[in-house]
Formats: sequence, C-alpha cells, structure tokens
Amino acid sequence: MTIFNAKCSVTSCPFNLGARGVTCGWLTGPSKRCRHAVYREAWQAAQELERARQAEARPAGSITARVVAAGRPMTAERARQLALGEEV
Repeated sequence: MTIFNAKCSVTSCPFNLGARGVTCGWLTGPSKRCRHAVYREAWQAAQELERARQAEARPAGSITARVVAAGRPMTAERARQLALGEEV
C-alpha cells in the first residue's frame, strides 16, 4: 500500500490516514483538490468551512473579518460590546 504525503480533511473517507497521509491518488495532483467521485463534495465543503474559520480568526481590522463578523447573529453580549466599542 502506497501512502501519499497529502492532508485530507474528509474524515469519513476510507483512504484518509489522518496525519500519516492518504492511500489514494485522488488528492495528489497539481491542483491539490480531491477528485474522488464520492468524496469530492465533502472535501470541498470541509475546505470552505476551514476558510470560514480562518476568516473569523483574522483581526477585526481587516475587511474580510468585518464582513464575517457582520454575518454573525447578534447576541446580548455582542450588542453590549458594540455599544461600548469593545467588540472582539
């Protein structure tokens, strides 16, 4: 069994060995995108989720972080922070 040095974010894929890599050749092309017919949609969704998490982690000064923050639901604590200028 060949183990490729690639990181797959689809934990339900039987070819995903976690930190060890993957045993399929679907993720090893130059695009580094999963091309497996069954798992490519799950892989794409996981990538979009990871990008959203990274966007939320950016400092509030960036435009992207401000747009993501504006899309979050308003809680009582967040409303208080906005009113006092203490938003995190």
